[in-house]
Amino acid sequence: MTQIKLNKSSLSQERKKLSNYKQFLPSLDLKRQKLLVEKNKADSELKKIKAEIDVLEKEIAKKLPMIAVAEVDLNNLVRIESVDIQSENVVGVRLPRLSKLKFTTTSYSYFNTPHWLEGYISSLKQMLELRIRLNIAEMRVKSLDKSLQIVTQRKNLFEKVLIPKTTDIIRYIQIFLADNERAAVVRSKIAKKKRQTI
Repeated sequence: MTQIKLNKSSLSQERKKLSNYKQFLPSLDLKRQKLLVEKNKADSELKKIKAEIDVLEKEIAKKLPMIAVAEVDLNNLVRIESVDIQSENVVGVRLPRLSKLKFTTTSYSYFNTPHWLEGYISSLKQMLELRIRLNIAEMRVKSLDKSLQIVTQRKNLFEKVLIPKTTDIIRYIQIFLADNERAAVVRSKIAKKKRQTI
């Protein structure tokens, strides 16, 4: 720890520091609140996507039980051709957002394949899209968690460490300066009395 200079200029510097800290604290708190709102949105979006995946899995199991014993080659029917993930700025945090998703379907003979294959391909595309959206939603939640943690740490640093410490330093300097002023007044009175008695 650096030695505190007990003079009026260091008192002025500490007051400026305290003013700056108090100025930054509300903006950090506001950013933290906004991040909390965005995190709650991201959490609910993640839950929604997981619920959609569960519903789709149950729907596929109900409508297409023949997949388990199918003699048709179901591999490589649908491929992801392109995934366009863009970045958006939300409360100063860069978050991924799915912009475009394109699939390609392997050509197959309509006459030599079962009638349920089209429904399976459609469900497969839905599932792939949901899985990609789930990954992006998880990345969003992770980024927001990290940013929220950093902002909370900064807010706590200002609120619980820097502001109280600077306030204590200011108080200490003020007490020291007031004591010196009183001592100077007492010394001058004593000197005045000595001169009068001479």
